[in-house]
Amino acid sequence: MPDAWLRPAILAGIAALLLLAELIVAARPHRRERWVTNLGLGVVGAVIGGALTAVFPLGAALWASDAEVGLLRWLGPPPWLALPIVVVVLDLAIYWQHRAMHAVPSLWRLHRLHHRDLGMDLTTGVRFHPGEILLSGLYKAALVVLLGASPLAVIVFEIWLAAGSLWEHANLRMPAALDRRLRHVLVTPAMHLVHHGDARIDIDSNFGFSTSLWDRLFGSYREQAASERVGCE
Repeated sequence: MPDAWLRPAILAGIAALLLLAELIVAARPHRRERWVTNLGLGVVGAVIGGALTAVFPLGAALWASDAEVGLLRWLGPPPWLALPIVVVVLDLAIYWQHRAMHAVPSLWRLHRLHHRDLGMDLTTGVRFHPGEILLSGLYKAALVVLLGASPLAVIVFEIWLAAGSLWEHANLRMPAALDRRLRHVLVTPAMHLVHHGDARIDIDSNFGFSTSLWDRLFGSYREQAASERVGCE
């Protein structure tokens, strides 16, 4: 598969930079006792997620390309336009997937593993239930076929998605003024920290992983947390 080494290499580089930043400008004290559990789940998720990316979204893109199916292939936009369209549409789709993981009880039982982390840092960004990773892979594959997304667009989005998860969960201290400005468009770690509170009103807010625009547009944006505690039981 074309991203067999590219995706892991880029994400490893991003993770290393964010880890270094966490050590230098942490927003909260480090709670390293969580790392074994989180990183263990991260390794399992990386193996499953890497395999599923190849089999489902990327495999779906290769099949759609060979079969010449999908909305973008029928509409015929140039590749330079089709790629950002795929990234934006899939970004929005993951926002709604995230909301569904909270709203549907059976899905919440899977996603709750992510929220039961009683801290938030880079390692929280890889703490997901294998069942959630599987369902997400199937969901993205269906969307890729519907769109007729190219394999390159899928690779770009998968890197964007994973990098966004690492960034938004990072334990980084940022000047308040800069955070406010970035939040107009981007999800910042402080914005996503609200989502990891223990109050339900916080948990059911700030679902976006890269841009704050979806939360603002669909009424799920929350500026500050109702509770200072991180994680839920």
